[in-house]
Amino acid sequence: MKFLDWFTGKKKVEGNVSVQKVHPESKIPPHAKVMNNQVKPVSQPNPKTVNQKITAPLAKITEFTGATGKKKIGYWVIVFILINSILGSSLFYLPSQGVLSSGAASIIAWIVLFIMASWIMLYIGELITTYPSSGGTYEYCKRAYGRFGSFSAGWLIWLAGNFGMALNIVAAAEYFIPGPPQGGVLILRIVFALVWIIALNFMAFRGIDAGTTMLLVFGVIATFVLLLMTFPSFIDFGAILQGTFKSPFNPAYMQPFFQGVGGVGFFAGLGLSLFLISEAFLGFETVTYLANEVKDPKKLHKPLIAAIIICGVLMSLYVFSSLGIVRYSDYVQDARPFALQALQTMGQKGQDLVVFGMYLVIIGAAAAWPITGGRLIQAMAKDKLFITHFAVLHPKHKSPHRAVYFQTLAVSIFTFVLFRGYYVAWKDPYRTVYLIYVLLSLLVIGMVLLTVPILRRKDPLAERPFKAPFGTIGPIILSLIFAVLIGNWIMIEHAVATTIMSLTASFMFVGIPFYFMVEMFFNPNAIREMNDKLSFFSGMFEKVFYPFSIRRKLLKEMGDMRGKVILEHGCSVGLLTERLAKKVGPKGKVIATDFSLHKVKKADKRTKNIAHVTVHHHPNLKDFTLELKEQVDGIISVGMLSYMQEPAKMLKSMAQHVKKGGEVVFLDFDKFFYIIPNVKWVQSDAQLIGIFKQAGFDVKVERKNGLLWKYINVYGVKV
Repeated sequence: MKFLDWFTGKKKVEGNVSVQKVHPESKIPPHAKVMNNQVKPVSQPNPKTVNQKITAPLAKITEFTGATGKKKIGYWVIVFILINSILGSSLFYLPSQGVLSSGAASIIAWIVLFIMASWIMLYIGELITTYPSSGGTYEYCKRAYGRFGSFSAGWLIWLAGNFGMALNIVAAAEYFIPGPPQGGVLILRIVFALVWIIALNFMAFRGIDAGTTMLLVFGVIATFVLLLMTFPSFIDFGAILQGTFKSPFNPAYMQPFFQGVGGVGFFAGLGLSLFLISEAFLGFETVTYLANEVKDPKKLHKPLIAAIIICGVLMSLYVFSSLGIVRYSDYVQDARPFALQALQTMGQKGQDLVVFGMYLVIIGAAAAWPITGGRLIQAMAKDKLFITHFAVLHPKHKSPHRAVYFQTLAVSIFTFVLFRGYYVAWKDPYRTVYLIYVLLSLLVIGMVLLTVPILRRKDPLAERPFKAPFGTIGPIILSLIFAVLIGNWIMIEHAVATTIMSLTASFMFVGIPFYFMVEMFFNPNAIREMNDKLSFFSGMFEKVFYPFSIRRKLLKEMGDMRGKVILEHGCSVGLLTERLAKKVGPKGKVIATDFSLHKVKKADKRTKNIAHVTVHHHPNLKDFTLELKEQVDGIISVGMLSYMQEPAKMLKSMAQHVKKGGEVVFLDFDKFFYIIPNVKWVQSDAQLIGIFKQAGFDVKVERKNGLLWKYINVYGVKV
């Protein structure tokens, strides 16, 4: 299999038939042996080509389709959850951003964005009704793009979600604790933020029922606040009570309407407004992760469309009302124009009520991510695209509690970085992070939208209760519009855009090495391919990660090996093999194996002049299938425990070749750089001992600290 096949999940399409290329791990492959510097490569069977037409849709993915809550969510609950998720910071930050870019004409940008958001929601409605699961937007990308593509989508979604929650938490802290972001004020804001982060994640920990109830309450509050701010701007209710009609709205504040702002033309400014406020109707992804909790997922497109229409109408009316109450000069000078609007229409008490309500709305928007993020991490972990430790559900609350713990830590770090920007006096920390968030979000939406035409082609027979119009060309047009908006922003704010693009790219590319590290634990094809690719550096790596002092201890644990037959499982490039050959002597024998053909070649070359050493290529990571002519006196293995895909099966088959009383020594990483823990079965001493015992070995486990990581040492005998 080509490297790019597993990297991209590429499928070979012939006619109207799609055939996935897979490695037949379940079958015992022929093993190439390297002896006397002669290497016979392993032959891999070619995938069969099926010539008949597809008669059934792609197999359903069932890992995340089951509901975890006790109650099914109704449609109006979904509507208010969406209102809460969408509005958020839209109410307090985005109207001013639009006005500062295109003046009063920014209302046009809001209307255009409303139309685009409604169009987008049609395609989300098709996806969510076709593939209702707790995997949400990640699920659609997984089905469309293969492993690397689905990881990339999940990574971008995760980054955008953390940035979005950090923005909302910091905004809430600023409103609750006013003042310059230095000294005691900054410390209080950090404490305030941590309290809310823990509290919101705790609700996610309590399960989907508690989480959705929380989002519902915040959604009702957001709707109330929006109405409270809008209607008094058009109608003076106090004057009506006195028998006269009076409106605070002043159209003169909107003049001149068509104007260039900031030295750019009208249309360029309007495009910049559209880019800056594009985040306003994001948040729909929250509901995609709740699809399996809804009473009738096949009709879920209805509350989606209803919610976006309600949000669009209310937001457009609110922005229009603010333009007739707050002057352009006040928008420029006042950090909270909505508070000024409330003061002018409802007085001081009304302003206090609106400010407090806005604070709750911002917190409510932040509350959506702990639920969404936890389910995203669980879905990726279940697919072995993240640390599998996070795939577990809480036995009582049925929540991805480990993923929630991780999210609590991650969001805290993102929030602290944003606060740090104020401390070191970034020019505008909030806007910097916001622009990164917008870029990431547009990339995510583009990837999700493009899954519609891809899945229509890949999975044409899937049941689609709702089918959006223009499903082939529409997502492409919307993605191109996003590209134009980004390009316009780059031309207008070139200096800032360059920095933001660089920062965004840095965050994106951090995920690539993480992806390979995870794949190296779980994907047999990736394990073999990557070890082959890195075989040139293996000698250098082993000297650093498994220094001579460590290997010397292994040899010591094996005792006197003179004249014995030793099996080295995972010989790599043969550094330890040479020392084993000296220990057993000419009357002994070393049988060395490795799953990487390139490493086997190097090991054979290193030991070609040692007659009592044979090197074998053993690519199977699920079972030990090498036929040995004689039983061995012991097994020594370095770095292979984590690679075993079925450890019980592998160890049991190896034990058949070991003499009674034969010694076994295994060495692996426990916590590599304390970043990625080992696979689950290696993390537990009791589980390790149990698996070895079932295979016929009596062992003890030791975990010892290295310079930057921890080692696992397993010593024992065949009983």
